[in-house]
Amino acid sequence: MDRRLDPQLDFLNEADNQQRLRDLIAAEKVQGVYVPEVYHEMCTRRVLVSEWIDGTKLSDCPKDEIRELIGVGQECFLVQLLQVGFFHSDPHPGNLMKMVSREDPSKNTLVILDFGLMASIEQSDMDTMVSSIIHLANKDYPALVDDFIDLKILPDDCDRAKVIPLMDKALSPYVKGGGAKKYEAELKKMYDMDGSLQSTAGGFQAMTQDLLTVLNDIPFSIPPYFALLGRAVVTLEGIALIGNPDYRLVMEAYPFVARKLLREDRPAAQRALQEVLYASTVGGGNILQGQRLAVMLNSAMGVVARDQSEGAFVDLDTIPEDSISLETGVRYLLSERAESLRKVLEREAIGAADVLLRQGARKSGGRIIAALPQPPSLPFDLPFVGKLPKPEDLPGPILVPRSAASGLPPTPALASPNEVLDAIAPRLTREEELFAISLTDLARGSLGDDAAVVLSGDALLEPEAVASLLLGVLATGRTPVGDSPQLAALAKSVRERLLPAANAADADADVANAASGANDGFEELSAAVRDLTPEESAVLSATAQSVADALWAKLVARMEEGLLSPEQRGAGASGRSTTVEGGGGGVAANAANGSTIGGGVEVAGEAVKTPLEPVVAMAR
Repeated sequence: MDRRLDPQLDFLNEADNQQRLRDLIAAEKVQGVYVPEVYHEMCTRRVLVSEWIDGTKLSDCPKDEIRELIGVGQECFLVQLLQVGFFHSDPHPGNLMKMVSREDPSKNTLVILDFGLMASIEQSDMDTMVSSIIHLANKDYPALVDDFIDLKILPDDCDRAKVIPLMDKALSPYVKGGGAKKYEAELKKMYDMDGSLQSTAGGFQAMTQDLLTVLNDIPFSIPPYFALLGRAVVTLEGIALIGNPDYRLVMEAYPFVARKLLREDRPAAQRALQEVLYASTVGGGNILQGQRLAVMLNSAMGVVARDQSEGAFVDLDTIPEDSISLETGVRYLLSERAESLRKVLEREAIGAADVLLRQGARKSGGRIIAALPQPPSLPFDLPFVGKLPKPEDLPGPILVPRSAASGLPPTPALASPNEVLDAIAPRLTREEELFAISLTDLARGSLGDDAAVVLSGDALLEPEAVASLLLGVLATGRTPVGDSPQLAALAKSVRERLLPAANAADADADVANAASGANDGFEELSAAVRDLTPEESAVLSATAQSVADALWAKLVARMEEGLLSPEQRGAGASGRSTTVEGGGGGVAANAANGSTIGGGVEVAGEAVKTPLEPVVAMAR
């Protein structure tokens, strides 16, 4: 951080500072804050000419106005400190004024004055400060030690076993808020000072011992810029405590930090976000925690989940009772404010969908194979063959799609049903099975039992679940992707045909039951998606397309690896015509010269443009 102490006596420098902050606040679209205009042509090193402001010193305002404007000032200060890296280091009561808003006289505006003492901060320090606020609010002191090391407050080789307990004692009372008096009360409570002479002496002795440990055993240092930062923080907090005696600076800053992490896609921000959202697994991996995602979304919207015991720290694993609605959360996710989070969720969606699709394919494929007629068991072996092969082990013709990067048409190959199943859907590892179970439980809790059955791959085993979801769609004519006129007409026709077959009252009840057959969560999600704006729908469609493309690429890569020989994977099939014969009359696929169209292939004379259409055309 670059300190600027001597230049505060240079009014040309102060004019430049004032103009810079004025421009930054306008660029960041900070609402409710005003920096006076500077008249540069009249300024000299000893004269500063600025816009006249009619207002009231903030500390002299009524408490309700202080509470109103301190939130605005806090947002502005956090933008300066953590967003743009250029902050006002002397926000004492005389430099903060209340002015009637020029746009809306019924509202007030916070005016910032005196820009002689400003400080700049590097991006790396801003990233570390963001992480430290997250760790402090979550009471993650081991990680906070790493932040202090990065900020050069603690040395790399500090004794963590001594630092962490002392950090807990020093910082936990501060996080609880309430200023110096409550901090003192918390310290007395921590050191068992109940007011008696004996307890006071014992507590003071223990406190002294901790202080000596800090001074003698922990070689900490206070970087010069921390003096400016501490001055600004203490001053702002002092003003805030006038309006709200229980003001908690760290907790009040948490929503801003949450919004910053959800929005920015820089590597440092992505790492900090993943640290919050992911939990370690037994196998050494990481898994996204759905509840933590919900907590972060609520925090970004200003609804912070506090721990049950003290209420002073953020509880990452408990969704607040007054949490935001599903529709509000979906809209936030699709806004530019959650760009960073969408990238994390897109990667997670690819992994989750891949696991669920593989699980469903193996369950369904296994049941289909089990239903195939099996050959008779002979008491002897056949010449050249031995035992009669099972249907699932008999090789047959198949077209293997190729990756878009190769530019090759689908390649014919011979593979048995088991080989195809293993290529398309490799067996899940133990961690993937646990992940699939957690995804199914999440779907059951949010979308209902029927949706969970479908996602778990048990649709063939429990077809009534699929029927229930379809009945809900037919009864309403609505789907999660929108209201289709054709589907609505079909739903109306189905209802008209079914109603005469039963008593009118019973029929009405049946329709109502069908409409509510899908779980309330599924209906709520469907309604939230249907009510999106065109811009939000476009973001959702682009994200869904990106996930679908990634899943297709995974599938193609597996099929190439599992069903093609190294020669086939390395050589192209273009420039030759291939005919694949099969039982039941045989099927022919033509991949002649010039047959590729937009990455697709011409099969049996039909122009195919999508990856799945060659197989469909061949089946025809």
